[in-house]
Amino acid sequence: MKFRLNSLNLVLKREEVTIPFSEVSYFWGQMGAGKTSIARLIDYCLGGDIELSPALQSEFVSATLNMSLERSDLIIERPRESDRVIARWGTEEDPFQVSVPTRTAAGEVVPGSGVEVLSDLIFWLSGITAPRVRKSKLRQETDLARLSIRDLLWYCYLDQDSMDSSFFHLDEDANHWKRLKSRDVLRYVIGFHDEKVADLEAQLDQLRGERSALAATLASTVRILKEVGVESESEINARVEALRERAASIQKEIEKARTKGGTKFTTHTLDELRPEARRLGDELGRISEAMDDLRKALDKDRRHLNEIETLSLKFRRSVSAKAVLSGVAFKLCPRCAQALPEREAGSCGVCGQPDHIIAPDPTEESLIDRDVKLRAAELREFIKRHEESLNSLARERESLLARKERVEHERNEASKHFDSAYLSTILTKEREQAALVQQADSLASLRKLSTMVEEQRKSIAKIEARESSLRDELQAARSAAENDATNLKHLKGFYLDCLVRAGIPGISQDDEVEIPTPSFFPHIKGTGENEEQITSFATISSGGKKNLFKSCFAIAVHRLAASENAPLPELLVIDSAMKNISERENREQFEGFYRMLYELKTGELASTQMILIDKEFSAPDVEYELEITSRLMRPNDPDNPPLITHYQGK
Repeated sequence: MKFRLNSLNLVLKREEVTIPFSEVSYFWGQMGAGKTSIARLIDYCLGGDIELSPALQSEFVSATLNMSLERSDLIIERPRESDRVIARWGTEEDPFQVSVPTRTAAGEVVPGSGVEVLSDLIFWLSGITAPRVRKSKLRQETDLARLSIRDLLWYCYLDQDSMDSSFFHLDEDANHWKRLKSRDVLRYVIGFHDEKVADLEAQLDQLRGERSALAATLASTVRILKEVGVESESEINARVEALRERAASIQKEIEKARTKGGTKFTTHTLDELRPEARRLGDELGRISEAMDDLRKALDKDRRHLNEIETLSLKFRRSVSAKAVLSGVAFKLCPRCAQALPEREAGSCGVCGQPDHIIAPDPTEESLIDRDVKLRAAELREFIKRHEESLNSLARERESLLARKERVEHERNEASKHFDSAYLSTILTKEREQAALVQQADSLASLRKLSTMVEEQRKSIAKIEARESSLRDELQAARSAAENDATNLKHLKGFYLDCLVRAGIPGISQDDEVEIPTPSFFPHIKGTGENEEQITSFATISSGGKKNLFKSCFAIAVHRLAASENAPLPELLVIDSAMKNISERENREQFEGFYRMLYELKTGELASTQMILIDKEFSAPDVEYELEITSRLMRPNDPDNPPLITHYQGK
């Protein structure tokens, strides 16, 4: 992954400083000169956090990083204490400039590109699809999350602070989520996460999204149908048919009455509506009373359930307390700490009463626990049924209220227009028929919703079947990728080679490197007499060896990425590899490490840009013909100025 830094420009309060970078940029000198700040400011421009040194606290305004990616040069400008950067790319004829969040996405910033944060922009300008991995490593049913460029940079920027304290977040003491992300990076580089796996995971993620959307729509539709008192198409058809039959029956009565000239209707409609209104009132009273009884039963069952759960908890606590305290021989009073008097055998050592403590029977405890769970489940089922009955009665009550309101309205209208018994009855029958037809038509329109529910259920079933098939295919693809341990074997070889060539004490060519999956935490196993000797970042006691142990692993990862053309940024920033090592006392170690780096730079890592920061300078042999820029930095030295030349603070 082409990733070349061209320059870093710092805007300070009293000056601007430009730091050019070559294929190998080596910054060295005294402490306090700003060497580490250069690496931190590069990381800051790439979206990292930064703790400003006293000099930068006093002078720093903004930083601009000029870099080259596969598709274009990119200029990233980030002001002090800002969570956004100004990104510029393109050509003079077709320039682009956008403000991009460093970490937190807030929508697409480049239309049609999928770019939401700085990491996305870097991947996009590199012509690479951002890698996606499962959030949970234990559950298949989980969303995919992107691997950020920040995650990949853990293996590209070895900062001074964590050089001897953290092994790429793979340690057991590391943050759990960072450890998982670090493993994902190694899987990505090694090839365990190949294109087929990524494609299948993307398909599975899309299907999961479609299923979730359909499930949400289905739940809403089913809720609407429940609110009107129907849940299936057969129920709708039955109710519509019953309503239409009643409407047809009323129509026949009306036609028969008209044929006989009204001789049938000798009572006024008011006389018919009064008992109907009374009947509806009585029915409403009965339903209200039933609802009150149900609410009382529901409240009682809920209290009973809470009591059972509380008593169960108290019982378990009591059993635990007895189990703990029965074996305690009190010498002092637990309340006042005074010495306890002698007690008779079989008496409590604290209160002196007969000791009736009986060791709890595990079988009895199990039976009690099972009975409690069964009773709690039974009560939950009762509560569920009571709630369903309450909802059903509430719907029936609403229907009766609407009907009673209609009857009362008709009574009022009939009182206002006291027509003949025949006419008033005919009008009432016609209104009742119209209401029934309207209700039937409204219910019939719900058939579409019921049909939609069935279609959605079928669609969800098809998606679930497709998901199951894809999961099996994905599992097979992952297994195939991970069973091909060729690249992992190469990584082991590269790592051992780096350790030996760097001259790490105690490591020989005959040793074996183990990188177990899924931890990817490497260790070195001795051979022969040293067969039981295990060396890892966790067991090394020397801080200096930890620096080299970690640096060599990062170099090995870059060698693997270069050989397999893996999408790892071709950048290696190592801040103080000799942090805990004396260059004079360990000269051979010092020169051996940098000799290895220079040799690799002229060969396998020719396209990898290196930025090296240390106390002393190790010049490459003339035969390497490297493009190397060396800068000595000393505070208060005009000939070899520090990062901020005019700063005189501490």
